[in-house]
Amino acid sequence: MAIVKLTPSNLISLKCPAGKHRIEYCDFDASGLYLLVSDTDQRTFYWRTKVDGKTKHCKIGRISEITLADARAEVKRLKELQASSAKQGNLSSDVLRIEAMTLSDLWDEYYPFAQSTVPRSVKRLEQLWRLRIKPRFGHMRLRDIKLRQIQTFMMDLRSEISAASTDYHAALLRRMGNMAVRWGYLDVNFANGIQLYHEFNGVENILTDEQLKTLLDVLYTDSNRPICQLALFLLSTGCRLSAALTARWSDINIANKLWIVPAANSKSKRQNSIPLSESALEVLKQIARKESDVYVFTNRKTGTRFKNTFKPWDRIRNKAGVPFLRSHDLRHSFATYCVNNGRSLYEVSKLLSHADTRTTQRYAHLNEKTLLEAANSVTSKISAVMQMKPKEVASGVEVV
Repeated sequence: MAIVKLTPSNLISLKCPAGKHRIEYCDFDASGLYLLVSDTDQRTFYWRTKVDGKTKHCKIGRISEITLADARAEVKRLKELQASSAKQGNLSSDVLRIEAMTLSDLWDEYYPFAQSTVPRSVKRLEQLWRLRIKPRFGHMRLRDIKLRQIQTFMMDLRSEISAASTDYHAALLRRMGNMAVRWGYLDVNFANGIQLYHEFNGVENILTDEQLKTLLDVLYTDSNRPICQLALFLLSTGCRLSAALTARWSDINIANKLWIVPAANSKSKRQNSIPLSESALEVLKQIARKESDVYVFTNRKTGTRFKNTFKPWDRIRNKAGVPFLRSHDLRHSFATYCVNNGRSLYEVSKLLSHADTRTTQRYAHLNEKTLLEAANSVTSKISAVMQMKPKEVASGVEVV
């Protein structure tokens, strides 16, 4: 421990002595405030105080998150809060900790929780936090974050990234705010009432009839039968690639024309039942299955399921003259063909195993086209009747 006059310049120059893991540099101008410098060059402001006769260390923030002047002002505010709480008889270390808690502190508690509850997307959450949210709000105390600041943050993001990605950032902030309320750190979520963009910006590559014919010719004749059969299966069922790659023969019921996708292999984490069309059944019949095969689409070189199919699929799609076609586009094509053939959005939603029917709304424009064609059939009827001669109308004879 050393007492020094902290200045903006020496915050960087103060070092941790060799052989020590950390050292405290106590501020001469603000009693209780000190800069903790570690041997890894981490520099963090703390406030040392006593509660119930015990020394407590209250984190203020790293020097990259808060200025020296703001750290001194925060210590002054905490001292006033301590004095006020002591008079009311409700002083506790938790009160001080919560008062000084920043969004970075909340993230440190929330991230381990997220790892256990949303393991599939936790990497994405960490990126959202590290790249954009932390630089903007990490140093701010929870009680100081306002809805308008978050909305401005979203507007700034929208000028750089897509609407969907912007909404992901807002959703994470709202989720963290909900946890802060649930854990008793806030009374009201700072992101309550936030306006999302809700814009769909997904890319859907739907093949023309000519392109589909060329692709099918390749899928039925190319030498890489497992990958071709996988593509045909995706096109015939509308399932996700990950679900097909993890499909087991034990999940397939040929007699009932049904495929059960276990919750563990489902994006929605719920068991799904996918009907097997005649074309899907035909694909399954053509697979050169061995008794030892566990997975439907087995890699003959490894004896287990395929893990990555990009390279062989890339060769096949280029051979078919559709280099832009992704595996996931086969799922979109399945849905498009269903809607264009008059199937309702509700039916398509069930076939695609969408957890939320609103996800299927991306195909609404196709459904509207079908309805327009139905409406135009009435126009055709009216036009035909208008062209009939008076005697034909009187006799009830129609000329079409």
